Amino acid sequence: MSFQHYSLIQAPMAGGISGARFVAEASRAGALGSVGAGYLSGAAILESARGVRDAGGDAFAINLFIPPSQTPDAEQVVKAKAALRSCYAAAGVAMPEQFAPLPSFDEQFEAVLEARPAVFSYTFGRLPRDRMDACRARGIALVGTATSVAEAQALAEDGVDAVVLQGEEAGGHRGSVDPLAPGMVLDDLLAACRQVVSLPLIAAGGLMDGADMARVMRAGAAAAQLGTAFLRCPEADTAAVWKQRLAEAAPGATGVTRAVSGRWARGLANAWMDERAPKDIAPYPEQHRLTSPLRKGAGADWKSLWAGTGAHRSREMPVAELVRTLEEEWKDSE
Repeated sequence: MSFQHYSLIQAPMAGGISGARFVAEASRAGALGSVGAGYLSGAAILESARGVRDAGGDAFAINLFIPPSQTPDAEQVVKAKAALRSCYAAAGVAMPEQFAPLPSFDEQFEAVLEARPAVFSYTFGRLPRDRMDACRARGIALVGTATSVAEAQALAEDGVDAVVLQGEEAGGHRGSVDPLAPGMVLDDLLAACRQVVSLPLIAAGGLMDGADMARVMRAGAAAAQLGTAFLRCPEADTAAVWKQRLAEAAPGATGVTRAVSGRWARGLANAWMDERAPKDIAPYPEQHRLTSPLRKGAGADWKSLWAGTGAHRSREMPVAELVRTLEEEWKDSE
């Protein structure tokens, strides 16, 4: 797998947005499509991979979240649950007594090996050597995510094939190892990493059109990864209210919050970013589990409407048309 073949990567977006048809359309149009599998079971990952291939997607990526090394503090979880009671009440959603567990990383990773995508990408940490070797044995390229120079250097030392440099402008979760780590502006992160990392660098965060792609590639990126730009595509399984909020977004419409999952994440500003948000927050991923029923059952004010800082520049068009448009804009801006 050579990243010289791709100028554009459709960012992996977990939570059911990047369905098989959506990913296949991106790949068929010439981008590297990505399945956001962070919350999928092993069986669902295999089903998604089959679906992408059945829909004509050849080369594609599957993305997972590296699990935290520490178990959550029980007292923090109790406090976080208590703090969320008023949020559930305000949204008119019944708070369950039990919260569904997340699939195990072991199960997910075994499914990735069986699915054999062209690329396995991951975020929130580093992949152990034995698992890197298992991917290599199956011809799967490896891409890690960095939000700092130190993280990029660590991934390069591990021997990944490329590094996604995620600027703080990115929508969704900040991919840092430390859930509370600060972000960096993408242009600064790319400039700093160019000096110390010789691997292909994939720029991500706030990129919305071909001119943005051209800017980061002139600065040394091998490819550009775009996520928010694809959220309004009809093939994307983005909730209707989410698409509507994106269509109405003005500059400065996004904010960051830890209250949804215990990790910093950027989305369209709503209750999670203001005084209605809970003050006691459980560590990731427990907070994600505690808020999941609320976000699924509530209206727009309590959903996690992830989006990058370029949300106000989103466009509504089919995936293939958007890929072609982005590539044309990029070439015109070179």
